[in-house]
Amino acid sequence: MNKVLLLIPALLTYSIGNSQINDQPVLLNSKFIDGGRFYLKIATTSGDTLLGYGDTGGGFTAVFPAAIDKAKLNSSVKTISDGNMEHSYIKFGDLVSDKKIPPIEIPFSFPIKESIFLIPDNKMLEEGQNLLKTIPQDIFLGQFFFLGKAWTFDYPNEKIYVNTPVIKKTKANEKNIQYLGLKKDSAGNKLFGHPSIKIIVDGDTLDMLFDTGASFILTDSGKTKLNTEKESLAGSFIARSVYDKWISRHPDWKIFSKSDMGTNIIEVPEIKIGQYIAGPVLFSVRPDEAWSEWMIKSMDKVVKGAVGGSALKFFKVKADYNNELIEFTR
Repeated sequence: MNKVLLLIPALLTYSIGNSQINDQPVLLNSKFIDGGRFYLKIATTSGDTLLGYGDTGGGFTAVFPAAIDKAKLNSSVKTISDGNMEHSYIKFGDLVSDKKIPPIEIPFSFPIKESIFLIPDNKMLEEGQNLLKTIPQDIFLGQFFFLGKAWTFDYPNEKIYVNTPVIKKTKANEKNIQYLGLKKDSAGNKLFGHPSIKIIVDGDTLDMLFDTGASFILTDSGKTKLNTEKESLAGSFIARSVYDKWISRHPDWKIFSKSDMGTNIIEVPEIKIGQYIAGPVLFSVRPDEAWSEWMIKSMDKVVKGAVGGSALKFFKVKADYNNELIEFTR
Protein backbone atom coordinates (compact mmCIF):
# COMPACT_ATOMS: atom_id res chain seq x y z
CA MET A 1 0.00 0.00 0.00
CA ASN A 2 1.48 3.31 -1.10
CA LYS A 3 -0.72 6.23 -0.07
CA VAL A 4 0.28 8.43 -2.99
CA LEU A 5 -0.86 5.83 -5.48
CA LEU A 6 -4.10 4.93 -3.79
CA LEU A 7 -4.75 7.48 -6.43
CA ILE A 8 -7.14 8.26 -9.13
CA PRO A 9 -10.02 8.58 -8.50
CA ALA A 10 -9.86 7.73 -4.82
CA LEU A 11 -13.52 7.72 -3.83
CA LEU A 12 -15.46 6.64 -6.91
CA THR A 13 -17.91 3.79 -6.41
CA TYR A 14 -16.76 0.76 -8.36
CA SER A 15 -18.62 -2.26 -9.65
CA ILE A 16 -16.30 -4.81 -11.18
CA GLY A 17 -16.95 -7.58 -13.67
CA ASN A 18 -14.63 -10.54 -14.23
CA SER A 19 -12.02 -10.53 -16.96
CA GLN A 20 -12.18 -13.44 -19.34
CA ILE A 21 -9.86 -16.10 -17.93
CA ASN A 22 -8.05 -18.65 -20.06
CA ASP A 23 -7.85 -22.22 -18.79
CA GLN A 24 -4.06 -22.53 -18.90
CA PRO A 25 -1.52 -20.98 -16.50
CA VAL A 26 0.54 -18.20 -18.07
CA LEU A 27 4.05 -17.42 -16.84
CA LEU A 28 4.70 -13.68 -16.97
CA ASN A 29 8.01 -11.95 -17.50
CA SER A 30 8.93 -10.59 -14.07
CA LYS A 31 11.75 -9.20 -11.99
CA PHE A 32 11.91 -9.57 -8.21
CA ILE A 33 13.62 -7.17 -5.84
CA ASP A 34 14.85 -8.23 -2.39
CA GLY A 35 12.83 -11.45 -2.69
CA GLY A 36 9.66 -9.77 -1.47
CA ARG A 37 8.53 -7.35 -4.20
CA PHE A 38 8.23 -7.67 -7.95
CA TYR A 39 7.94 -5.92 -11.26
CA LEU A 40 6.26 -7.21 -14.38
CA LYS A 41 8.24 -6.54 -17.54
CA ILE A 42 5.73 -5.13 -20.02
CA ALA A 43 6.54 -5.03 -23.73
CA THR A 44 5.09 -1.94 -25.42
CA THR A 45 3.73 -1.27 -28.88
CA SER A 46 6.80 0.88 -29.61
CA GLY A 47 9.22 -1.98 -28.90
CA ASP A 48 10.32 -0.82 -25.44
CA THR A 49 9.98 -2.74 -22.19
CA LEU A 50 8.53 -0.96 -19.16
CA LEU A 51 8.69 -2.04 -15.52
CA GLY A 52 5.32 -2.32 -13.76
CA TYR A 53 5.47 -2.40 -9.96
CA GLY A 54 3.00 -4.95 -8.52
CA ASP A 55 0.99 -3.58 -5.59
CA THR A 56 -2.24 -5.39 -4.68
CA GLY A 57 -2.71 -2.85 -1.89
CA GLY A 58 -2.34 0.15 -4.19
CA GLY A 59 -4.84 2.24 -6.08
CA PHE A 60 -5.57 2.72 -9.76
CA THR A 61 -3.16 1.34 -12.36
CA ALA A 62 -1.15 4.20 -13.83
CA VAL A 63 1.70 4.84 -16.25
CA PHE A 64 4.08 7.70 -15.52
CA PRO A 65 4.64 10.49 -18.05
CA ALA A 66 8.37 9.73 -18.33
CA ALA A 67 7.48 6.21 -19.48
CA ILE A 68 5.10 7.61 -22.12
CA ASP A 69 7.98 9.77 -23.35
CA LYS A 70 10.38 6.80 -23.29
CA ALA A 71 7.98 4.70 -25.37
CA LYS A 72 7.31 7.65 -27.72
CA LEU A 73 3.57 7.27 -27.31
CA ASN A 74 2.54 10.85 -26.49
CA SER A 75 0.31 10.93 -29.55
CA SER A 76 -1.79 8.15 -28.01
CA VAL A 77 -2.53 10.08 -24.79
CA LYS A 78 -6.16 11.17 -24.38
CA THR A 79 -8.14 13.17 -21.80
CA ILE A 80 -11.50 12.52 -20.17
CA SER A 81 -13.51 14.18 -17.40
CA ASP A 82 -15.31 12.28 -14.65
CA GLY A 83 -17.43 15.33 -13.81
CA ASN A 84 -15.06 16.60 -11.13
CA MET A 85 -11.70 16.75 -12.86
CA GLU A 86 -9.94 15.80 -16.06
CA HIS A 87 -7.79 12.67 -16.31
CA SER A 88 -5.14 11.88 -18.88
CA TYR A 89 -4.95 8.25 -19.97
CA ILE A 90 -3.70 5.84 -22.60
CA LYS A 91 -5.63 2.79 -23.79
CA PHE A 92 -4.24 -0.57 -22.70
CA GLY A 93 -3.92 -1.75 -26.31
CA ASP A 94 -2.13 1.44 -27.37
CA LEU A 95 0.59 0.80 -24.78
CA VAL A 96 0.89 -2.97 -24.26
CA SER A 97 1.90 -5.38 -27.03
CA ASP A 98 2.54 -8.43 -24.82
CA LYS A 99 -0.55 -10.63 -25.18
CA LYS A 100 0.28 -12.42 -21.92
CA ILE A 101 -0.36 -9.29 -19.87
CA PRO A 102 -4.03 -9.31 -18.83
CA PRO A 103 -6.17 -6.18 -19.25
CA ILE A 104 -7.13 -3.91 -16.38
CA GLU A 105 -10.53 -3.96 -14.67
CA ILE A 106 -12.35 -0.65 -15.09
CA PRO A 107 -15.01 0.78 -12.70
CA PHE A 108 -18.46 0.67 -14.27
CA SER A 109 -19.03 4.24 -13.03
CA PHE A 110 -15.92 5.54 -14.79
CA PRO A 111 -16.70 7.37 -18.06
CA ILE A 112 -14.33 5.14 -20.10
CA LYS A 113 -15.33 1.51 -20.41
CA GLU A 114 -12.13 0.34 -22.09
CA SER A 115 -9.05 -0.97 -20.28
CA ILE A 116 -6.80 2.04 -19.67
CA PHE A 117 -3.78 3.28 -17.77
CA LEU A 118 -4.32 6.63 -16.07
CA ILE A 119 -1.49 9.17 -16.17
CA PRO A 120 -0.75 11.05 -12.90
CA ASP A 121 -0.87 14.83 -13.03
CA ASN A 122 1.93 17.12 -11.82
CA LYS A 123 0.56 17.39 -8.28
CA MET A 124 0.48 13.62 -7.89
CA LEU A 125 3.97 13.34 -9.36
CA GLU A 126 5.29 15.87 -6.82
CA GLU A 127 3.72 13.92 -3.97
CA GLY A 128 5.12 10.67 -5.34
CA GLN A 129 8.71 11.74 -5.95
CA ASN A 130 9.99 9.97 -2.84
CA LEU A 131 8.27 6.77 -3.91
CA LEU A 132 9.64 6.94 -7.46
CA LYS A 133 13.13 7.67 -6.16
CA THR A 134 13.21 4.70 -3.81
CA ILE A 135 11.16 2.27 -5.95
CA PRO A 136 11.88 3.19 -9.59
CA GLN A 137 9.04 2.18 -11.89
CA ASP A 138 7.43 3.05 -15.21
CA ILE A 139 3.97 1.70 -14.41
CA PHE A 140 2.13 1.30 -11.12
CA LEU A 141 0.05 -1.91 -11.12
CA GLY A 142 -2.59 -1.34 -8.45
CA GLN A 143 -5.68 -3.14 -7.18
CA PHE A 144 -7.68 -3.14 -10.43
CA PHE A 145 -4.89 -4.76 -12.40
CA PHE A 146 -5.11 -7.83 -10.16
CA LEU A 147 -8.90 -7.92 -9.70
CA GLY A 148 -10.91 -10.31 -11.85
CA LYS A 149 -8.06 -12.77 -12.28
CA ALA A 150 -6.35 -15.67 -10.52
CA TRP A 151 -2.65 -15.18 -9.72
CA THR A 152 0.28 -17.17 -8.41
CA PHE A 153 3.01 -15.19 -6.65
CA ASP A 154 5.79 -17.75 -6.25
CA TYR A 155 8.21 -15.82 -4.07
CA PRO A 156 10.78 -18.58 -3.34
CA ASN A 157 11.19 -19.30 -7.06
CA GLU A 158 10.62 -15.68 -8.13
CA LYS A 159 7.90 -16.41 -10.68
CA ILE A 160 4.52 -14.82 -11.41
CA TYR A 161 1.65 -16.67 -13.13
CA VAL A 162 -1.87 -15.68 -14.13
CA ASN A 163 -4.83 -18.00 -14.87
CA THR A 164 -4.14 -20.18 -11.82
CA PRO A 165 -7.45 -20.63 -9.98
CA VAL A 166 -7.59 -21.95 -6.44
CA ILE A 167 -9.37 -25.28 -6.08
CA LYS A 168 -12.32 -25.01 -3.71
CA LYS A 169 -11.76 -25.91 -0.09
CA THR A 170 -11.59 -29.61 0.68
CA LYS A 171 -10.57 -31.48 3.81
CA ALA A 172 -7.16 -32.00 2.22
CA ASN A 173 -6.39 -28.34 1.61
CA GLU A 174 -8.69 -26.31 3.85
CA LYS A 175 -5.97 -25.47 6.39
CA ASN A 176 -3.99 -23.54 3.81
CA ILE A 177 -6.87 -21.93 1.91
CA GLN A 178 -8.86 -19.04 3.28
CA TYR A 179 -11.44 -16.64 1.94
CA LEU A 180 -10.25 -13.50 0.20
CA GLY A 181 -12.38 -10.68 1.55
CA LEU A 182 -13.45 -7.98 -0.94
CA LYS A 183 -15.74 -4.99 -0.54
CA LYS A 184 -19.08 -5.43 -2.37
CA ASP A 185 -22.35 -3.60 -2.85
CA SER A 186 -25.73 -4.95 -1.73
CA ALA A 187 -26.07 -6.88 -5.00
CA GLY A 188 -22.76 -8.68 -4.46
CA ASN A 189 -20.76 -6.71 -7.04
CA LYS A 190 -17.12 -6.19 -6.15
CA LEU A 191 -16.51 -2.49 -5.54
CA PHE A 192 -12.77 -2.48 -4.89
CA GLY A 193 -9.81 -4.82 -5.17
CA HIS A 194 -8.16 -4.48 -1.76
CA PRO A 195 -8.27 -8.03 -0.30
CA SER A 196 -8.40 -8.97 3.37
CA ILE A 197 -6.77 -12.13 4.70
CA LYS A 198 -6.01 -13.56 8.15
CA ILE A 199 -2.75 -14.29 9.92
CA ILE A 200 -1.98 -15.43 13.45
CA VAL A 201 0.62 -13.68 15.60
CA ASP A 202 1.27 -14.58 19.22
CA GLY A 203 -1.99 -16.56 19.35
CA ASP A 204 -4.12 -13.67 18.04
CA THR A 205 -5.94 -13.86 14.70
CA LEU A 206 -5.52 -10.60 12.78
CA ASP A 207 -7.39 -9.38 9.70
CA MET A 208 -4.87 -7.87 7.29
CA LEU A 209 -4.66 -6.27 3.85
CA PHE A 210 -2.96 -8.51 1.26
CA ASP A 211 -0.38 -6.01 0.03
CA THR A 212 2.32 -7.17 -2.39
CA GLY A 213 3.70 -3.64 -2.73
CA ALA A 214 4.13 -2.82 0.98
CA SER A 215 7.51 -1.14 1.40
CA PHE A 216 9.68 0.44 4.04
CA ILE A 217 11.23 3.75 2.93
CA LEU A 218 14.36 3.70 5.04
CA THR A 219 15.90 6.59 6.90
CA ASP A 220 19.69 6.80 7.17
CA SER A 221 19.52 5.40 10.69
CA GLY A 222 17.17 2.67 9.44
CA LYS A 223 19.71 1.59 6.84
CA THR A 224 22.35 1.37 9.53
CA LYS A 225 20.16 -0.55 11.96
CA LEU A 226 18.96 -2.97 9.28
CA ASN A 227 22.47 -3.31 7.85
CA THR A 228 21.55 -2.38 4.29
CA GLU A 229 22.45 0.27 1.75
CA LYS A 230 19.06 -0.02 0.04
CA GLU A 231 16.69 2.93 0.06
CA SER A 232 13.70 0.64 0.58
CA LEU A 233 12.84 -2.91 1.59
CA ALA A 234 9.84 -5.19 1.25
CA GLY A 235 7.73 -4.66 4.34
CA SER A 236 4.49 -5.26 6.21
CA PHE A 237 2.47 -2.85 8.36
CA ILE A 238 0.79 -3.10 11.75
CA ALA A 239 -1.68 -0.87 13.61
CA ARG A 240 -0.32 1.08 16.55
CA SER A 241 -2.69 -0.62 19.02
CA VAL A 242 -1.41 -4.08 18.04
CA TYR A 243 2.20 -2.89 18.09
CA ASP A 244 1.71 -1.57 21.63
CA LYS A 245 0.31 -4.94 22.69
CA TRP A 246 3.27 -6.74 21.14
CA ILE A 247 5.91 -4.67 22.88
CA SER A 248 4.03 -4.93 26.18
CA ARG A 249 3.94 -8.72 25.95
CA HIS A 250 7.39 -9.13 24.41
CA PRO A 251 9.90 -6.46 25.47
CA ASP A 252 12.62 -8.71 23.99
CA TRP A 253 11.33 -8.37 20.40
CA LYS A 254 13.71 -6.24 18.31
CA ILE A 255 12.70 -2.64 17.63
CA PHE A 256 14.35 -0.59 14.87
CA SER A 257 13.33 2.88 15.98
CA LYS A 258 12.52 5.64 13.47
CA SER A 259 13.66 3.46 10.58
CA ASP A 260 10.74 3.62 8.11
CA MET A 261 10.09 7.26 7.22
CA GLY A 262 10.66 8.03 10.89
CA THR A 263 8.39 5.32 12.29
CA ASN A 264 9.41 2.19 14.18
CA ILE A 265 9.90 -1.26 12.67
CA ILE A 266 9.41 -4.34 14.85
CA GLU A 267 10.79 -7.81 14.18
CA VAL A 268 8.16 -10.46 14.93
CA PRO A 269 9.89 -13.83 15.41
CA GLU A 270 7.17 -15.80 13.65
CA ILE A 271 3.72 -15.59 12.12
CA LYS A 272 1.29 -18.38 11.24
CA ILE A 273 -0.69 -18.58 8.00
CA GLY A 274 -2.73 -21.74 7.60
CA GLN A 275 -0.61 -24.58 8.94
CA TYR A 276 2.67 -22.81 8.14
CA ILE A 277 4.89 -20.91 10.52
CA ALA A 278 7.31 -18.40 9.01
CA GLY A 279 9.63 -15.68 10.20
CA PRO A 280 11.12 -13.49 11.35
CA VAL A 281 8.85 -10.86 9.80
CA LEU A 282 9.37 -7.10 9.91
CA PHE A 283 6.36 -4.80 10.46
CA SER A 284 6.31 -1.02 10.42
CA VAL A 285 3.88 0.89 12.62
CA ARG A 286 0.93 2.79 11.15
CA PRO A 287 -1.81 4.70 13.02
CA ASP A 288 -5.01 2.76 13.73
CA GLU A 289 -6.85 5.45 11.77
CA ALA A 290 -5.00 4.44 8.59
CA TRP A 291 -7.10 1.27 8.68
CA SER A 292 -10.30 2.28 10.47
CA GLU A 293 -10.83 5.59 8.64
CA TRP A 294 -8.91 5.33 5.35
CA MET A 295 -8.59 1.74 4.15
CA ILE A 296 -12.07 0.77 5.34
CA LYS A 297 -13.41 2.83 2.42
CA SER A 298 -12.12 0.18 0.01
CA MET A 299 -12.10 -2.96 2.19
CA ASP A 300 -14.71 -5.39 3.47
CA LYS A 301 -13.68 -4.90 7.10
CA VAL A 302 -11.40 -2.90 9.36
CA VAL A 303 -8.00 -4.57 9.26
CA LYS A 304 -5.08 -4.31 11.65
CA GLY A 305 -2.33 -3.88 9.10
CA ALA A 306 -0.97 -5.21 5.84
CA VAL A 307 0.87 -8.41 4.94
CA GLY A 308 3.59 -7.57 2.44
CA GLY A 309 6.80 -9.02 1.11
CA SER A 310 8.57 -9.29 4.46
CA ALA A 311 6.06 -12.09 5.19
CA LEU A 312 5.03 -13.22 1.70
CA LYS A 313 8.62 -13.98 0.67
CA PHE A 314 8.37 -17.28 2.54
CA PHE A 315 5.41 -18.52 0.49
CA LYS A 316 3.99 -19.51 -2.85
CA VAL A 317 0.69 -17.62 -2.86
CA LYS A 318 -2.31 -18.25 -5.11
CA ALA A 319 -4.75 -15.33 -5.02
CA ASP A 320 -7.99 -16.07 -6.88
CA TYR A 321 -10.12 -12.91 -7.02
CA ASN A 322 -12.93 -14.67 -8.89
CA ASN A 323 -13.44 -17.57 -6.49
CA GLU A 324 -12.47 -15.24 -3.60
CA LEU A 325 -9.94 -17.71 -2.22
CA ILE A 326 -6.25 -17.48 -1.37
CA GLU A 327 -3.88 -20.40 -0.85
CA PHE A 328 -0.48 -20.43 0.86
CA THR A 329 2.02 -23.23 0.28
CA ARG A 330 5.73 -23.68 0.92
